[in-house]
Amino acid sequence: MRLPSGKLFLIALCALTSVLAIAQAPQNVVDALKAADKSIDEIAAIPADQRTFDNTLGAFDWVLAKVDIDTSLTVFMQFVSPNAEQRASARAADELVSEWFIGVTKREDLYRAIKEFADKKPSLEPDQQRLLDHTLRDYKRAGMMLTPENRARLQEIEVELSKLSIEFETNIAEDPTKLFFTKDELKGVPESVLGRLSQSRGLYMIGMDGPTYGALQEHCEVALTRQKAWMAHKRRAAKNVALIEKIIKLRDEASDLLGYANRVDYEIETRMAENSKAVAEFYAGLRPLVRKKAIQDMAEFTAAKRSHLGDYSARLNIWDYSFYKNKLLKERYAVDSEKVAEFFPMEAVVKGLFDITSQLYGIEYRDVTASAKDLGLPLWHEDVRLYEIYDTATKELLGRMYTDLYPRDNKYNHAACWGLRPRRVLPNGTVQKPLTALVCNFTKPTADRPSLLPHDEVETFFHEFGHGLHNVLTQVRYASFSG
Repeated sequence: MRLPSGKLFLIALCALTSVLAIAQAPQNVVDALKAADKSIDEIAAIPADQRTFDNTLGAFDWVLAKVDIDTSLTVFMQFVSPNAEQRASARAADELVSEWFIGVTKREDLYRAIKEFADKKPSLEPDQQRLLDHTLRDYKRAGMMLTPENRARLQEIEVELSKLSIEFETNIAEDPTKLFFTKDELKGVPESVLGRLSQSRGLYMIGMDGPTYGALQEHCEVALTRQKAWMAHKRRAAKNVALIEKIIKLRDEASDLLGYANRVDYEIETRMAENSKAVAEFYAGLRPLVRKKAIQDMAEFTAAKRSHLGDYSARLNIWDYSFYKNKLLKERYAVDSEKVAEFFPMEAVVKGLFDITSQLYGIEYRDVTASAKDLGLPLWHEDVRLYEIYDTATKELLGRMYTDLYPRDNKYNHAACWGLRPRRVLPNGTVQKPLTALVCNFTKPTADRPSLLPHDEVETFFHEFGHGLHNVLTQVRYASFSG
């Protein structure tokens, strides 16, 4: 089956995509996909005897990179924008771009072009050969070897999975769950935490953001309060239960169509372990060692709870874990997480990260937040900062990094790093500079108190910052390997 190309391909894409998504997606996204279709048509039309790496596989890599460059910031806004309309528009863009990528993997004319080049057995440089190998592998995983009927069904499944995944993420990010407690019900929670909570009629409002929820679980002496908070946290986005069931069924069907023994084999194929058997063997060796330590911890925490309550028949519940871990650290090792946090004010942590990585990698950071508009880059909230990263020796701009570090309603509520633009060496020798964004949810400073990071949040920040530097400092030629 030959999939339509050019304008016909866009029409086919629109037929697959909800009318609402197309209507809501920003014009820049629609235009970027139209331009990408035209470029792919040109790649497919090159005569077989004129095919080279640069005009076929290299050109395709640049088409994918250009789509990413032109659309990723728009799509990213669904996770961070405080504006509901912009988030909805970003989700529509995400749906459109995802379905475009799925459609590209089903284009027989493009696959034929790449296969024609591969069949020549060209002599390639290592990164070029890797790109060719991975592209052929990904076509197999996309179902190019299936019958037209099965390939069409696989495409339907992938489109539906894309929509379900976007809906799943949205339900979590925009979940409105809040709990209200009296001060007595929050006994043990530090005043530094209580002081930043909203109040209504003598009740404190507890959100499900990491800093607030984590502080309650660690410090609140009232077990019933911890239990209510834990239950509310786990029951967020209740609609996702039905979505998960659909996702599992569709993933299983897709794996069956592709000939994998199970979904795990499909997911692991592109990773270091390569198959589920290797993972199972690794876990089989690890589990006895971990279980032994887990049993010891369980006994220790249970003893701590019984001693604390004076009830030697008390059992340890899952909402007790953080509280008694923190209590043991204080009583047995004199480690007070609140006191430790005083050593890690946000400004000092950021400066320390910059200083350490500057020395390690020979780089320097420049805060260009005030110039973001001139650079054509958006600042979606007052908390957002934008940095440029330069090579200290050559003064070359290496890339840019956003930070968005504090929680707010409807924002992505964990910690993650997004690669928004890949690095790519262009045909004229210039370099497309990478752009990355660190999104976290640390305690926000107030007028009279700085943002103080518990040790585990410092570790989280270092971890995500490492991803950001990976995205910026990469030296690859091809966008497919960037980040």
